[in-house]
Amino acid sequence: MRQFGPVVVDRIRSSADLRRLLPHILLESDIFIVKPTWYSPHLGNFTDAETLRLLIEALDGRVVVTESYTLDRQDGTMKFAVDGKEVDWIWVLKHQGWDWIRREGRWDELRRQDKWFLDEYGFTDLFKERGVEYINVTEEVWEGRTADASAVKEAVKAQFTPVFRDILYSSVPKRLYELRGAPLISFGKVKGIQGTYPSLTMKNLFGLIPDPNRAWWHGPNDKWLGGSIVDINKVYSSLFNVYGICEALRYATVSHPEGEVKVPWGSYNLVRDPGIVTLGQPLIYVDAVLCGLIGVDPEKVSYLRLGEEAFGRYERRWLEEAKAATSDWFPV
Repeated sequence: MRQFGPVVVDRIRSSADLRRLLPHILLESDIFIVKPTWYSPHLGNFTDAETLRLLIEALDGRVVVTESYTLDRQDGTMKFAVDGKEVDWIWVLKHQGWDWIRREGRWDELRRQDKWFLDEYGFTDLFKERGVEYINVTEEVWEGRTADASAVKEAVKAQFTPVFRDILYSSVPKRLYELRGAPLISFGKVKGIQGTYPSLTMKNLFGLIPDPNRAWWHGPNDKWLGGSIVDINKVYSSLFNVYGICEALRYATVSHPEGEVKVPWGSYNLVRDPGIVTLGQPLIYVDAVLCGLIGVDPEKVSYLRLGEEAFGRYERRWLEEAKAATSDWFPV
């Protein structure tokens, strides 16, 4: 085990190994909210059922798993047509918007794809076996089952500067809001070793924005992305005790323009079975240390630069210590 300030890094193989690393706040709670990394079903790119089981079994309380719909978490058959011609999502957002998706069975297609993912990758059986409640944020928001926006806004303003787009205050499911104060674990994956924009625990919460296509939240050339990530972190950090666990148990991804795994947004290589977990709070500390370990300059990661204004400045000495320890953990 290695510690960088409040952030712990260790190699584990079982739920018992993980449990011994958890702080008392996570051992004593009777309910937990877990946000896995479920952007797409590409190899090494999502929290798999075996890994999620390991976390669930390390916790004593009841587990609620939450995620939103995404257009990339599908079996490849999801297509929509207008006047007999297939249209892409740029057309949908420009000409029709989400109201169009909610009508005439298109919303049902998103539901079907979500069910496919849960069934195909073993989550349906895992949830049934372990008594896990699953809350899909998009589903709750589109059905109108949301917390009072003014109450969420006041909670955010009590701790942080306001978010840039007020619509985020209307994007918290009522069922989650009822659990406010509970631990929320951002169960991230180590994605983007030696890259320029890693996906770790803070970016994982970006997945709680309910829009199935979050291109609007990226903005032109990703100029809004860092702010959007920080804002959704403000919302959930104001309501829950947010804790970060970022795993590289079965896989970690390495940025590479000609990588072995081809995805719509590029490609990447895989590090197999590193067995590493990094945990701590706040999330910005976890992600800054991880950047040091995976060879990424955090000063070039917009959500970490902006995040310091909201969540506090991380100690640069932890980063330097992590950089020096890279070869012990991620020698790629």
